[in-house]
Amino acid sequence: MFTGTLRGKADVSLAPPLPVRTLSRPHRRRTHQPERHRAIFLSDMHLGTRMCQPELILAFLDAHHAETVYLVGDIVDNWHPLGRNWSAAHHKVLRRLLDLPLTGTRVVYLPGNHDSFFNVYAGSIFGGIEVEREAIHQTASGRRLLVTHGDQCDVFAHRAPVLARIGSLIETGARTADAAHRVMSRAVGLPEWHGITRQIARTNAFIRNYDRFEERLCNLAVSRGADGIVCGHFHQPALHDRHGTIYGNCGDWAEHGTGLVEAFDGQLSLLSVSQDIPALVTPLVGCPTVNRCARAI
Repeated sequence: MFTGTLRGKADVSLAPPLPVRTLSRPHRRRTHQPERHRAIFLSDMHLGTRMCQPELILAFLDAHHAETVYLVGDIVDNWHPLGRNWSAAHHKVLRRLLDLPLTGTRVVYLPGNHDSFFNVYAGSIFGGIEVEREAIHQTASGRRLLVTHGDQCDVFAHRAPVLARIGSLIETGARTADAAHRVMSRAVGLPEWHGITRQIARTNAFIRNYDRFEERLCNLAVSRGADGIVCGHFHQPALHDRHGTIYGNCGDWAEHGTGLVEAFDGQLSLLSVSQDIPALVTPLVGCPTVNRCARAI
């Protein structure tokens, strides 16, 4: 366990290297009250696709409530035929999100590139949900965070949009084949193989390693007069300040099952739902005290 100080950024928790080892304890039902947060940031649910994991989303929403929930894009995915993959579980997630304003929760929806058709409603409020292209969230400690999906800083999406769509379709097909293979392995009693998923993660990480998207997003935050940024899009959960400003990526609900939360003291943390234990939510990172941070190794 490494402990250190973050150059005065007291409300930042650092994320450990991913993937994170999942827990192996048996499934258990939650019996205690949901944990309360000042804000929750969720992105890249991709409802309507086969890679979406609605049970994990519902587990997170059951375990965590907040005064404000930011839906940071790609909540619904219209790059793929919705009717073909839409299920009762997908509908339950959507219904839960639409019902959040009825509980007194402020909901801010910032569409991404997979649900960009909602951008025409930016500046409007529908059913109590605010639709915006960008938002500024001020933490309890006074720090201003730019909240946006992040695709505007994706070089590949803007320079080669057709290739980006083709790549998305190929990735979805590969994940579908991977899921089918694991189902067959379980049926015949063989150990599950996650080679395709790991290769997709390696390929994406290799491409993004030379993309410098984190730096561009941090520069975007600075240009908006913010102290940091919270985004999604890249399916790479992270929380750090290596570029001189706070960078938080919510991750996704296709493979990682992660979200960012702000505590009532302004501390930011990255949370994960264990895929082995859908009903149990465990913190990937957390700061035991202000001005101190911990990174799991």
